[in-house]
Amino acid sequence: MTATFDPTSQKGIAYDRTIRDLLGVVTLWTLTVVTAISFCRIFSGWGFLPSYLVVATAGHLAAYALRRSKLPFLVSLIGITLCTYLLAAYFQARQTLTFGLPLGHTWSFVWQEISDSWKLLGDAVPPLALNSGFGFIGLISIGFIAFLSDAFAFRFAGRVESLIPSTIIFVVLSSVGADRNRAILTALWIATAIISVAVLRLRNQLTRSSKLFGYRPGQTTMLSASYIAILAIVASLIALIIGPRIPGANEDSWLSNHSGKAGPQLDPLVDIRGRLNDPTDEILFSVASESPFYWRTTSLPNFDGIKWTVSQDLLDSAGGELANASMISEVGVAETEVNQLVTIQSLAGSFAPVADRPVQLRSATRSLFYEPQSGTLLVSKDGLKRNDNYQIISTVVIPSADTLRISSSSSPPDAEYLQLPQNQEIADLQQVVDEIIQGTSGNYEKLLTIQSYFRDNFTYSLDVPTSNSKTATLEFLNRKTGYCEQFSSTFALFARLIGIPSRVAIGFTPGEQSPIGTSNVQLFNVRSQHAHAWPEVWFDGIGWVLFEPTPGRGAPSADYTNVAPAQDDSVPAAVAPTTTSLNQPSTTIALIPTTIPADSANPMTPSTPASSRSVIQVFIYFALVLTLIALWAFAMPRFVRSTIRRRESNVILLSWRSAVAQFEIVHGELPNQLTVFEIGQKFNEQSWGEDRRIERIVNLVTQHLFAGLASNIAAEQELNDFVATHQAKLPFKIQIRQHLSPRLAWKLAGGFQSRR
Repeated sequence: MTATFDPTSQKGIAYDRTIRDLLGVVTLWTLTVVTAISFCRIFSGWGFLPSYLVVATAGHLAAYALRRSKLPFLVSLIGITLCTYLLAAYFQARQTLTFGLPLGHTWSFVWQEISDSWKLLGDAVPPLALNSGFGFIGLISIGFIAFLSDAFAFRFAGRVESLIPSTIIFVVLSSVGADRNRAILTALWIATAIISVAVLRLRNQLTRSSKLFGYRPGQTTMLSASYIAILAIVASLIALIIGPRIPGANEDSWLSNHSGKAGPQLDPLVDIRGRLNDPTDEILFSVASESPFYWRTTSLPNFDGIKWTVSQDLLDSAGGELANASMISEVGVAETEVNQLVTIQSLAGSFAPVADRPVQLRSATRSLFYEPQSGTLLVSKDGLKRNDNYQIISTVVIPSADTLRISSSSSPPDAEYLQLPQNQEIADLQQVVDEIIQGTSGNYEKLLTIQSYFRDNFTYSLDVPTSNSKTATLEFLNRKTGYCEQFSSTFALFARLIGIPSRVAIGFTPGEQSPIGTSNVQLFNVRSQHAHAWPEVWFDGIGWVLFEPTPGRGAPSADYTNVAPAQDDSVPAAVAPTTTSLNQPSTTIALIPTTIPADSANPMTPSTPASSRSVIQVFIYFALVLTLIALWAFAMPRFVRSTIRRRESNVILLSWRSAVAQFEIVHGELPNQLTVFEIGQKFNEQSWGEDRRIERIVNLVTQHLFAGLASNIAAEQELNDFVATHQAKLPFKIQIRQHLSPRLAWKLAGGFQSRR
């Protein structure tokens, strides 16, 4: 038999309301936790989760404590901001704390991290680095979600409104984040959101659940909540099962960060002029490293008189063994270990950029294969995709000038590095190079002379005609202007003509450099205009050594070339992606087991560029807008009330106007000619309070206005209580509008002048 709900059981009602309040806090906390977990779509790994869970929990506990303490909204907002900042500083900048407090040094560090991340807007795509400004902003957003959802639910008696903060962040993460745990996170978030709204509705509708289940203090609430949870879980499971099968569900999102999409490709035939001629501000890839280097993609040993190529059979032999630099033992040959974290953003193709001679793979999101003869690092036949990243160590050999002077070049890895076609142009070029090196001795000195010949007598330009004729090199020498492919090709050709093994390497100059926090690691953003070709020559006991004949270019850490580091540092204007793809021959990579990453106790933790511009922009703008709205909602009604009170000191009259305004907002405008008594009758008709109380208030106002009775504390308190009672009963949207609309705030504060 169903129990009867006793509305007079105030103790039971209070008990149930307390339980429902706690259930509301718990469900909102759960929703914030699910939103925090969703950050896995923009951060790599799960290292972010502990700190985000702590901030979510602390934020809800602090919001609950501040609300129970009946502190004003603005004061509570300031308190939450400070609390969240303390926690975020502890997790993100612990080393900068002063006596455990985030003082000036911490603020400077945090501001620098955020500024560094700001510079990556538009270039960064997930996964982002947690130890950066992105991680700090994420923690702050979780703190604000906790406070604002609690405020909407309990300060403003909202239900669906309490989901707004979490919804905004969740939608942003879903729109710009990587496709990681998408289905399960969405289902979990939907279930939690449904439960949260239902529990908050249950909190304000005690009798409805009592009629359905019968009233038993505590048990009715838990039974109602159980049914809500079951229905929410069923709904989310249906969405999880059916959603992915809806036509179009697997199509690209309307707001795409191009994650996993192939972008421009670097042609292995050194046909890079198209890229250089049409650069964009799009970043192809980024490298986190302590030092800048040329990032090689491959090298081309074969020359047919027109183009340099690499054998497909050679690339097909790529396997799991990386380079071995242990054979280098010559005195004067310096080695530099380069730890690189490469993140692909819009570069496509199978050639993975890396500093010369990779020797150890720490980690990789894709299978990598290495062909040592050409120094080519490759991915599987599907090619590079956005968000691919790999951490790899290279050994870069930096010989001294004295070592190169005494080194021979008689034992190249293969005879093909000396082969040349036999034609009239080659014969003519032989005469040219003989004149250039006349009077010099030694391979190193001859190479420097050839390099100086190009740098001193030629100019770099992309505004030159392309040519596939058999005399293209002679045309270049006569024109004395060209781009990097022509300089590197001609230099390598000259080297072979004087008996020095050579090849043409292609890849990229270091890119735009920016610091990462306070570490020595630098971030190098590589764009289209950084595509480059350079010649490499063979020295016995050392290996391949680069030279730089292209004017305006210079390799870092290559002092033996007598050329200062230089590259194209201009930032091109953003243009629409070209629909004409560069010539990219199909490349089939042997599916040999990948190189196994070596375990590293101290892997690099540089900032990994990742997310689109909207990620941090939305976070910052969202926080700024919410702060401005909160300030307005707090200050505007108080300013209105103070202005009205300065104009009208009659407290009885102001309270009566407020009471009439409240009634009109709910039941419509009253005619202007109505007396106080007639307005009281309207109150009675609409049950706007107890009849005896309305009669008492009407008499007080009438006597005060027309009998000239002085105001007294009892009368003022009676009217104030009447106004306060109906203020709490106003619709939620009116309570919100009262904090946003000056006109409505003016009317409800007693400033409406249409009647006395």
